[in-house]
Amino acid sequence: MSDLYLSYRAAQVVSRSLPRRFAYWVGLRTADHFYAGDHSGRQAVMANFRQILTQQGVAASEETLAQMARKNFQYFGKYLVDFFKFARFTPAGIQRLVSMEHFERLEQAEALGRGIILISAHLGNWELAAAILAAMGRQIHAVFLPQRVNKINELFQKHRSQRGIQCIPLGRAARGVMEALRRNECVAMLADRDFTAHQYPIPFFGKSARLSSGPARMAVRTQAPLMPTFLLRQPDDTFLLRFYPAIVPDRQTTAVALQERIRDVLEQEIGRNPLQWFMFDDFWNPRRNYEHVAIG
Repeated sequence: MSDLYLSYRAAQVVSRSLPRRFAYWVGLRTADHFYAGDHSGRQAVMANFRQILTQQGVAASEETLAQMARKNFQYFGKYLVDFFKFARFTPAGIQRLVSMEHFERLEQAEALGRGIILISAHLGNWELAAAILAAMGRQIHAVFLPQRVNKINELFQKHRSQRGIQCIPLGRAARGVMEALRRNECVAMLADRDFTAHQYPIPFFGKSARLSSGPARMAVRTQAPLMPTFLLRQPDDTFLLRFYPAIVPDRQTTAVALQERIRDVLEQEIGRNPLQWFMFDDFWNPRRNYEHVAIG
């Protein structure tokens, strides 16, 4: 049984058994422990922030970058607490904890009758965003990367299914995605990491990177609108669910054009909330590995 699985099981027990504020405190202290011990992860996060800030015209000091990296680890500690804490959202829970920004944009995209490709990133709490929409009566299918450890897969999938989310494994997702869209349902896809063999580098925060081309290619294939959607943590630990204007393809739209529009939204939202972007390897290093981020 892997140490990583035991860590997630411990996070599950703490999150479920303790009051939310106390669980957050434990999550923060655990995050500080990992921040201190994970030199490569810490340096990777600092490198990512340096690239983002440089593109924004900010020359950050090493001390500033280190402080930002520690905060990033802490936000992820809270993310894990919430992942395991909220088995299912109720209408009362949504009203208490979630603010909506431009929800009408989702309704307008639904009215097209083509299904919706919800695109997000490893930003804020993408898992709870899907759970909230499922609790509001939407049929949500999420494309996910299976983990190498079966017990971790089972643990995550159990929580997703409890929230009413139907999961489609990456690698054989095309058929499931297309069937869901034909039924005018929602498919959630993360657009900031490319785990496939496709090679479509694109400038991202001023430097070439590999973003997922899957959402753009699927939108061209199905003509489903792309709906950028992000759930951001607020200072009081409530959440803001933000909907961007739908990106609606037509028969002349290319995957490259859609990819560029997705990129622009990701740059805007990640640039606005870099501390909530959970990317624990060097994003712009083509030799990076994917061992640190284990959800999504």
